[in-house]
Amino acid sequence: MFADYYNTRIVDLFGRYPTNFFFNRSPMIYDELGHCDILFVGVNPSFLDTRKSYKFILNHCEKAKTTSSLSEIGFDVYENLFYNLKDVRTHLKDLGLIHRVFKDNYPYFSKFNYISEQLNATVEHLDIFPVRETDQKLVRELVLANKDFADACYDIFIDTLQKIKPKAIIVENSFVRDTLMDASHSGIREYFPRFEFHTFKSSSIGTPINEHGMAVFYTSMLTGQRAIDLGSFHRIIWSLNRLLNPEVQ
Repeated sequence: MFADYYNTRIVDLFGRYPTNFFFNRSPMIYDELGHCDILFVGVNPSFLDTRKSYKFILNHCEKAKTTSSLSEIGFDVYENLFYNLKDVRTHLKDLGLIHRVFKDNYPYFSKFNYISEQLNATVEHLDIFPVRETDQKLVRELVLANKDFADACYDIFIDTLQKIKPKAIIVENSFVRDTLMDASHSGIREYFPRFEFHTFKSSSIGTPINEHGMAVFYTSMLTGQRAIDLGSFHRIIWSLNRLLNPEVQ
């Protein structure tokens, strides 16, 4: 629903900055973005070795008719999608389909999909910085050293968030949490309250409510070596269930 809007803004941003701001790779592109109950917020998309990611795509793309066309792409063409930076606009469809395959099958997204199934809730995932890089230290350095670029990313993120209109936002990365809380960007301040316990509004589930009535959960990664423990993960699900289904006692 809103993917075209988001992708157009990102490609315009890509054209305004040197490609090394994007680690000399194509920016993050989505195939779908729509209204949702729960929005998961990350920092930036990681980047797998292209041969590994190509193999992953071939192993999973035919599970859905919408992505089966990727099986016809050779490796050279696949790699070109990420590194031929003069033709990003012509690659949007395939880049979006690639993201769809990862969203449906990659372990990082499994807990988001699990929560969606448990609560019968619609979910979306959005990274604040659309730069493909696995080393978060490099992303941190880029963001802290280039305020104009960071603010431009915040603008796109907030504009997209306003269109998605989630009931709950789960910030599932400690760097993202600290970045959002420390940001001077006015839009960020409206959506992501700081830990000021004497001033913020709290819901019956004990988490901050932003100025737009959305519940905000600050948590750790849901998957990986630094993932939250199982008990904490299930408490999030219980809290979300109470929020989305207020009749639950």
